[in-house]
Amino acid sequence: MLAAFRRNPRDRAIAALAIPALGTLAIDPFVSIVDTAWIGRLGTEPLAALAIASAVFIAIFSIFNFVHAAVTPLVAGEVGKGDIPRAGAIASGSIVTTAAIGVGVAIVAIALAEPLTRIFGGEPSVLADATAYLRIRFLALPAVLVAMAGHGIYRGHSDTKTPLYVAIGMNLINLVLDPILIFGFDLGVEGAAWATVVAQTFAAGWFLVLIYGVDRHRLGTDRMVKGLGSLPIGKIVNAGWPMMIRSAALLFAISATTLAASRISTQAVAAHQIAMQVWLFLAFVLDSFAIAAMAMIGTDLGANDAKAARAVGNRLLALGFMTGIGLSALLLVTAPLVGRIFTSDVGVLEDLSTIYIFVVVLQPLTALVYVWDGIGIGASAFKFLAASMVASALLTVIALVVFGDTLVGVWVSIGVLTVSRLVALGAWYSFWGPSSVRDPSPSSQEA
Repeated sequence: MLAAFRRNPRDRAIAALAIPALGTLAIDPFVSIVDTAWIGRLGTEPLAALAIASAVFIAIFSIFNFVHAAVTPLVAGEVGKGDIPRAGAIASGSIVTTAAIGVGVAIVAIALAEPLTRIFGGEPSVLADATAYLRIRFLALPAVLVAMAGHGIYRGHSDTKTPLYVAIGMNLINLVLDPILIFGFDLGVEGAAWATVVAQTFAAGWFLVLIYGVDRHRLGTDRMVKGLGSLPIGKIVNAGWPMMIRSAALLFAISATTLAASRISTQAVAAHQIAMQVWLFLAFVLDSFAIAAMAMIGTDLGANDAKAARAVGNRLLALGFMTGIGLSALLLVTAPLVGRIFTSDVGVLEDLSTIYIFVVVLQPLTALVYVWDGIGIGASAFKFLAASMVASALLTVIALVVFGDTLVGVWVSIGVLTVSRLVALGAWYSFWGPSSVRDPSPSSQEA
């Protein structure tokens, strides 16, 4: 394993995938970061409303975005075999699946927005703002899921630059519209929601133009679809349902921490929202190595080269761990500045100072978790990932029951979530790993 810390012949290929993915993953949560920064200037109550609404939206979105995780290794496996038309069929199947799921879930979620926010408790004015924000954001759910499928399709083709361009365009639109709608039109929290809806709809439209227009020959989507029965939708769903369970378990654990923080006080949940946004922002930065793992390991296994898959997995783990250490150092240096980016409320800043150390210490561990997760997805170890995540979520809830009456206790529980995932994924990689997994491509499984 020490050899993984030395330069590798595939470092250039890793950089070509990871660097654009780093940009995309750093930019993607920028929508929430920008919303949090602008809404924070309206006061503590609107910020608390955003925290609750964001937790609900992310939970529902993440449960149903399983195609994003499933499509990357499925496409990569076919690309590794040289079967571009089959990769195109998977791409079209994922677009149809995500659009249908998005419309159905959006209708139900809009109807249930108010009872969903009530679960988190809080003051009536906070819940009213959270409900209004959610009902607007849910309008974009079909577009969000289609865009996530677009990310997976391009990553399966080892292209992380195109998703970066789309993410930049989406965030520029949100960045411009946020202050105009929040303050210029005096829409407050609802203005932030409308800005995000417009930006995310733009991103989905751009992906569709690229997939079925500009890049149709390269992606294998230039053939006419002869009815839905000709698309491998069943294969996508069969690969994706364990990932849906995995996503549901992870977001259940994250949402449970927000719920616990909201029951402490409005000030506490506002501090928790800031710490969580910083942690998730940096975790997504670390996830750039996981994106590279999904594409490279899926392609290696599609070409029946398990040895190469293991070697690149080791290298990505080493790179991720070193990056995690660097991020921890950066957080320590910038500690006096981070909180003030989001709020000037003295009480919120004091609460944030009590949990900031967790955000710092968890970075290297989170790096390993994310890379191992990407390796598991690239190897299509979907059922193991689902089972291990359910176990970690249960441990997190137990920790919340024991320690969750204080903000520090809430973040102890987040530490339990991270460490339990680390142990499970590390054990899988050590004893089984990609060398024990079949070629993940659907055409291979049909043979």
